[in-house]
Amino acid sequence: MANVTDPLASTVHGKDPQNLIEYITRQKIYDSIYWKEECFGLSASDLVKKAVELKALGGSFGANNKPTRFLCLALKLLQIQPEEGIVEEFIMNEDFKYVRALGAFYLRLTGRPAEIYEQIEPMYNDFRKLRFRTSTGWKITYVDEFADELLNSPSYCGIALPHLPKRDTLVSAGYLDGPRRSALTPLIEEQSGGDAERFLEKIAKDGNAAAVVAVSEREKRKREAEENERSFRELIVLGGRESSSDGRGHEDEPDRSSSARSYDGLRSDDRGRSSQYGDEGHHYRDERCQSNSTDNRKKETKDTKYGSLFKKSSSRVEKVQYEGGKSDNAGDRNDIEGSQDVDYWNAERAKIGLKPLRKD
Repeated sequence: MANVTDPLASTVHGKDPQNLIEYITRQKIYDSIYWKEECFGLSASDLVKKAVELKALGGSFGANNKPTRFLCLALKLLQIQPEEGIVEEFIMNEDFKYVRALGAFYLRLTGRPAEIYEQIEPMYNDFRKLRFRTSTGWKITYVDEFADELLNSPSYCGIALPHLPKRDTLVSAGYLDGPRRSALTPLIEEQSGGDAERFLEKIAKDGNAAAVVAVSEREKRKREAEENERSFRELIVLGGRESSSDGRGHEDEPDRSSSARSYDGLRSDDRGRSSQYGDEGHHYRDERCQSNSTDNRKKETKDTKYGSLFKKSSSRVEKVQYEGGKSDNAGDRNDIEGSQDVDYWNAERAKIGLKPLRKD
């Protein structure tokens, strides 16, 4: 029963508050010695005392992924779900930076988007150091970097953070009032009338090294943008000229049919072959013509020798008549031979029980 969520706690994002931390991480926290010895039966006031004793941030560390005390206390906050006023006091506490970080992390998990921006953005003005324990060692971070990670990263300390809309979206929807005011805003308004670039150029002239580097980088980016725009315009102009010249070329070309173009292609192919191979090209054409004539002769011989078991088609008769060039005697001779073929094949068909062919 020590790991059960408070019965009076309300759901967060449609689920149990403790389920905002992954199941495996929760089980490791439940099995840790710090959770069993120090977090058992804690109330909101007792949890503040434990938060004051924190010395570092972090998620899991070591080969067995042991949970840090920071993560154990964050899960305890989700379990007991303290009032919103207590969480605000955690965040507004500037004496204990780890207490402030713990309250901000809990608010990022459970708060509404507008409240998250309003209460975490003031931490951008806090530049104190924070110790962060990674899985393999230690590193130094800052309170303002911690706040930026909470607002812009999808996860922190190995815990997936709920989706947070962009600030511009909330401003356009009316949940927030205008852009965030930086700590330098009063100084910029006083010395340069609210123009940040003019203020940056002014402190760069005064000898500020960081401002000088920032101004040079801005000028470099501006030059690169201008060069890219100029090259893009030149490409557009050249493309327009090429398209216009191609259009004129197609208009001047005379229209020809596909058969004429194919015929020209064949002629050019033959000319190219003959010019390339000389006499071999002519020999190639002669061989091609001879092979065609030989095939035609074989076909005619086969037709006259074997005839046909069926009636000749009218198209073939018309073709023979159209080709012409033969005398009437030759035509009569062919008719006699055709009638003899029909008689022969009628006799053969009668042997196998088929009907005779009809004579024209």
